[in-house]
Amino acid sequence: MTRIVDEEVILRGNEAFGVEVRGFDHIPEPERNMTLSQVDVFWVANSVNLFSFALGALAIAQGLNLKMALTACIVGSLTYVYVSLGSVISVRAGLPVSTLTRAAFGMRGNLFNASLSWLTAIAFEVINTIFGVEALLALFQMFGWSDPGGAGKLLAVVIQVLLSGGIAVLGHATMVWFQRYFAVTVSAALMLVFAYIMVKIDFKHTVPLHALPATPVSIAAFVTAVAVIASNPLSFLFNGADWVRYLPSATRGRTVFWHVFWWSYLPSLALTMMGALSATLGDMSDPVAGLKPLMPAGIFIIYIFAVVGGSLANNVPTYYSSGLALQAIGLNVHRNVATAIDVVFSTLVSLYVLFVQDFSAVLNDFIALLVIWVGPFGGVWICDGYLRRGNIDFRAVHSKERASGRYWGWKGFNLAGCIALLAGMLTAAMTTVSPIYRGPVAVALGGMDLSWLLGLPTSALAYYGLTRLTQRGARNRRASDAEAPNPGLPDPGLPGLESSGLESPNRRPQPYLRR
Repeated sequence: MTRIVDEEVILRGNEAFGVEVRGFDHIPEPERNMTLSQVDVFWVANSVNLFSFALGALAIAQGLNLKMALTACIVGSLTYVYVSLGSVISVRAGLPVSTLTRAAFGMRGNLFNASLSWLTAIAFEVINTIFGVEALLALFQMFGWSDPGGAGKLLAVVIQVLLSGGIAVLGHATMVWFQRYFAVTVSAALMLVFAYIMVKIDFKHTVPLHALPATPVSIAAFVTAVAVIASNPLSFLFNGADWVRYLPSATRGRTVFWHVFWWSYLPSLALTMMGALSATLGDMSDPVAGLKPLMPAGIFIIYIFAVVGGSLANNVPTYYSSGLALQAIGLNVHRNVATAIDVVFSTLVSLYVLFVQDFSAVLNDFIALLVIWVGPFGGVWICDGYLRRGNIDFRAVHSKERASGRYWGWKGFNLAGCIALLAGMLTAAMTTVSPIYRGPVAVALGGMDLSWLLGLPTSALAYYGLTRLTQRGARNRRASDAEAPNPGLPDPGLPGLESSGLESPNRRPQPYLRR
């Protein structure tokens, strides 16, 4: 262990099959051992799962013909742009999202976001686990266990928890090591399955209601289908940037952006398109049971292994980030302990859904409403990160100081961030469409869901405007104080900037995006 600029450096603190030492704290430069090729395969593994497939099938369920559904997949998946922008900030800061967002919202203000991040992760973990259970039960039956029942469900849960939970508890390097194998095996299996069913696809699939694509009904259905697809990339705004923070901070911003974007966008697009194409052949609300009649037993077994592998590959990083979120909330334990606590809690919820009361529909409704928060949340912290040029004081962001703390804000809240978040959430709530709620603006537009398009930009613009307004007021006060100094009073400094945590406008910015 060495020290660089008063920061401890643990040179072997993140090795494959060892317990990662770091948690929600800063990653010093000598410890950053991730490569761009690892980023590529990581995002491939994270994207090839049934959740993307199911969203693509929903585009057909919206009543679109195949051409419009595939177009919706292309447009909706473009929102990975935001995840890519956020990843650049995480690399520069060397911090996970649940920590660096303290600068944008204040030390207390960020508790809401960190808590909601953890609850959201739990919902995704349970949904992924149930996908895996359904796939394993089908596999058990294929191998002669005709009625797996409760014992089969329990075994399926245990298999997934031991694999995905165990990898996540060990930490980042182990997770990256396994993701490369998930990326290759799951992708190859799904390509084989997709090639087999392609010959059965109805490429002339049309819906009489939308014979005229320019009608208001079809436009609303198309935009809403885009919103459904976009909900998947947007859902990574609370944790997706965590996984690349081990890249060297000198990595060009443009390079980070394009590696994250293409290797998340392309596999996710392929899976959503596969879902839309398969939905022309039958009901794909259950992606496992829906495809079973379309292929022989041998191909179906390969498909089941791909489903289970995709579920594991998606749950591992979600478990990992959940542990970081628990630390950010205030759980004073090591990262691996926090991750283990999350795994246990998520498993208990999954068992309750499988054996006591099935409220998976409630979880899906929660995910459907997630865009109301996660888009505006991402808008604020991404805008904040670029305004700071990625320069976040890793000591101050963990400081126990209150009023004197750099990121404390007003009573623990950065008002600019909180107000901007509320503005974005209000915009998203008024324009969203979900199974249990329709915003008034969306209703007035004939059921058109614009939350995916408006929520994030609204919060980002609001935060930018409020921050600049605060800076201008601070400069004016400083100029006024300089003209009429009062030696009997302390230097007021820049209270507007100090409360928000932004650097002084007189301070020379450090290099951020290398071109």
